[in-house]
Amino acid sequence: MPPVLSRALLLPGPLPPLSHFGVTLLRHVVGTGLRYGLFQLGLPMPEAPPVRMVRLRLYLDAGKLEALLAESTGGAEVAAALLDPGGAGSLPLGARSFSSAAAFHRVRLRFTRLAASGRTPTVAPGADPAQLWQRFSTDLSRLLPLTNDALLADLLASLHRRRRRARGETVPPVLSRAAGKLFSGRRVDLARFGLPDPLADSWAQSPALAEAARRALGSQPLPPSDRLRGRFREAYRSILSRLAPLYRALTDGAVQRGILADPEDAFFIPFDLAGDLAGSHRPGWLEGAVRNNRAEHDNLRRAAEPLELLTAQQEMTATSGEREEWNWGPVLPLP
Repeated sequence: MPPVLSRALLLPGPLPPLSHFGVTLLRHVVGTGLRYGLFQLGLPMPEAPPVRMVRLRLYLDAGKLEALLAESTGGAEVAAALLDPGGAGSLPLGARSFSSAAAFHRVRLRFTRLAASGRTPTVAPGADPAQLWQRFSTDLSRLLPLTNDALLADLLASLHRRRRRARGETVPPVLSRAAGKLFSGRRVDLARFGLPDPLADSWAQSPALAEAARRALGSQPLPPSDRLRGRFREAYRSILSRLAPLYRALTDGAVQRGILADPEDAFFIPFDLAGDLAGSHRPGWLEGAVRNNRAEHDNLRRAAEPLELLTAQQEMTATSGEREEWNWGPVLPLP
């Protein structure tokens, strides 16, 4: 049965529920990346992100993608590559202009490296909250080209790997290039690894997680690495590492002004309302939203986890509650 919802391309594997700020920020970044990638391939762009949230995880929505792309040459296979990177399929023979665009970007992206995370942004004590939020928004806009190209890279890798399977080749799951370096003991930017949520630390902040991942997974035979596969999850975690200090400075100031009771409350509001934290008064909606969203997040951390590919039955894992595997998701092989 084909999937109706999927996170197999961008964030496969075990995944805990994200914070409400985290999952809505991810929705914004994925929506922007999909518009960019489809435009580069000459395909229609969605007016709204073709995604759905299930238990605070973000999924691509098959119905929305197929409705958007069905009438375009090559569109059906692009939708399939977005939803099922572990499957097989080829572009139709008439998709020459699409194939040319895809080939150009595959070559371009193979020689484009993800920039290192760089220095942690510094914030002066007593910084103006409105300026902090403006700085966060400006930096996010400046960093989106990284995740846009990374999403396109994953899509092109999926198309290429599906085509090889359609020819009868065996194409197993792969590591990202950075994960391959990590397991082989080579130097790598640990800010690329970590949960896709600004509430969580990157492995650069918690290097013990990298060592634990090497111990837990490094004794197994290493899958091959792929230049393009896995770029989105690493680029997204990398930009979170740059943005999180700005957001935490804003939340600390909101606590000092009495808008928030706890700095972590700021992660239980949606991204599109977070600018209200820069105001001088507590919004009337804030207290109830934080209380309800915290309760939802806590409950979902103890509940069964939805699989990365969901049919209409919306299958869940056989177990529930905290899972050690959540920590290893950022370096597990990708379909």
